[in-house]
Parts: sequence; structure tokens; C-alpha cells
Amino acid sequence: METFFSAHEITDMAVTTEETGYEFYKLAEKNALSENTRQLFAYLADEEINHKHIFKGLKDTIEENPQGVPVGREDVGKYIKAMVDSSIFMGKNKNINFTLESQNDKDAIDFALGFEKGTILFFYQLKDMVKSGVKDIIQKIINEEKEHIRRLTEMKKLV
Repeated sequence: METFFSAHEITDMAVTTEETGYEFYKLAEKNALSENTRQLFAYLADEEINHKHIFKGLKDTIEENPQGVPVGREDVGKYIKAMVDSSIFMGKNKNINFTLESQNDKDAIDFALGFEKGTILFFYQLKDMVKSGVKDIIQKIINEEKEHIRRLTEMKKLV
């Protein structure tokens, strides 16, 4: 059975990843032990909100095909659905519980690195399922997510 996602569904998935990231980073900011780590998490939370607005704006510009857009490769569609349904993206309680139970900044940074890596994988797959004009926007966000990983990795060396 082939998996179908409409363009609106795809942008909704992207918005959800950004909302989940925002919630995590705001809690991580609140619970950070050092001021530098707190500032990094505040910055990353702001970035998630910026990305969310980009995707919401994209959704408003899409003329939807009522039948949805076929993914074309069944495995990719299943992968995307599994990613969005996973605890990293949809498990807000997992993010909240982890953040509240985290004993140190290093653990929170490690969790954030995993979240960012998962987000990048998601966006690479998403990029394969959109029109060329949107690919550039998604690539820009992928590049920003890579920068988040770089910043988190640098901060991890300091804690």
C-alpha cells in the first residue's frame, strides 16, 4: 500500500517538530546550570519559533491537491511517518520528563544533539517530497540545524 502525504500534512509535520523543539529548549533553558548553557538553549528555542513561522508561512502559500501528493517511494513515506510519530518528535512528555530529570548540562546537551540530528534527518526526507522552490527553504533550515549541532558540540566541550 502506497503512503500519501499532502503538502499541508508535510508542513504540519515540520511545524510539530519545531514546536516540540521549542518546548524542550525552553525547559532546558530553565533547568540549565550555567549561564552559557542557559543562553544557548534560549537562542535555540528562538530558532525553533522562527522555523515554525517559516513552515506556517509555506503552508499558507500551498495550493493543495485534494487527493494528496503521493510520496512515490513507500519506504520513505513510512520512514517519515515513523519519525513524526517517534518519541523525539511527538513525545512531548518524554522531552519534558527528560528535561526535568536531567542532572547536568551535559546530559541536556546530549539530548539536544540527538533531537537536532533527528530533525535534520527528518528535513532531508521532507526535502525529497516538496517542489523545488521549497527545497531551498528547507535546505536553509537544515543548514541552521547543522549550526545548532556545531554550537551544542562546542558547548558540550565547556561543560
